[in-house]
Amino acid sequence: MVEETIQNCLPCQAATSRNHPPPEPLKMTQLPSTPWKEVAMDFLGPFPTGEYLLVVIDAFSRFPEVEVLTTVSAKAVLPKLDAIFSRQGLPEVLKSDNGSPFNGAEFESYAKHCGFTHRKITPYWPQANGEAERFMHTLQKCIRAAIIEKKNWKQAMNQFLLNYRATPHSTTNISPSESLNNRKIKTMLPEMPCSSKPEQKAMAEYDARKKEQMKSCADNRRGAKESCIKPGDTVLLKQPKENKFSAPYNPQPFVVEKKKGTMVTAKNDSKVVTRNSSQFKVILTKSAKHDDKEVEPKVPRPSNPQEQKTLQQRPKRNVRQPARFVDYVNYEPM
Repeated sequence: MVEETIQNCLPCQAATSRNHPPPEPLKMTQLPSTPWKEVAMDFLGPFPTGEYLLVVIDAFSRFPEVEVLTTVSAKAVLPKLDAIFSRQGLPEVLKSDNGSPFNGAEFESYAKHCGFTHRKITPYWPQANGEAERFMHTLQKCIRAAIIEKKNWKQAMNQFLLNYRATPHSTTNISPSESLNNRKIKTMLPEMPCSSKPEQKAMAEYDARKKEQMKSCADNRRGAKESCIKPGDTVLLKQPKENKFSAPYNPQPFVVEKKKGTMVTAKNDSKVVTRNSSQFKVILTKSAKHDDKEVEPKVPRPSNPQEQKTLQQRPKRNVRQPARFVDYVNYEPM
């Protein structure tokens, strides 16, 4: 009787943690069909500097995006989401907790404008946002170690993100970067070289054809030709135009030291400059003019003036005299 009364006592039940119901079986979420279709979002912080981290992680590839914030207001969060979505694209579903930035009309209007569904997890149950929560636990451990070692925690975070994105995930067995972007990213760790995929080779061939077409059209339109500048030439350097009376070239000559492709390095008594070949003009010297004159072919001129006059005339067509002028004598001027 006494025991039953105590068990049915409401204040007694509220004051003890005994007879707590066991947790329900885990409900595993199904992997989305494509990368960046469903993403989870949460905040980490504040840090000793008063800053926060906005974490957005892809449910398919586990690829994380992290942005630094000074406040968690919707006005500060939305531009950071714009930056992330500009790199990865818009998701179909965005999952978050019930924090203040996600409950206002401003965020709901943003979700409607971008075309994604904003799904809120159960209040006070962070396990429902497991992808973000688990990643933030690892990220917080990394940043805490950097702060203890008196390192720049932002640099340590970026190095951690590079390695995390390149490491095969324990659940998918594929690195987040390769799963999301279909390529492996290079880190400081040595790795075996891999051959190009067939689609990459096809893209390279298509790129080469299009570039050759653009080069041909541009060269024909601009009348482009190979530069004749060579080491040892004396050149003038193009200078910025200060006013209407400024000379297009600096009157101080330079001497070309070396040429690599279209990049020309020249020097004078005061400085060494490296510019594109189009910024230089070769100085025409007397010897160069003399050489040009010698190269010109000599055309023989006729000695007879009458023959010269004949050569200078344009060809004439045959003229037939009308029949009504047959009985007349034509007058030809001398």
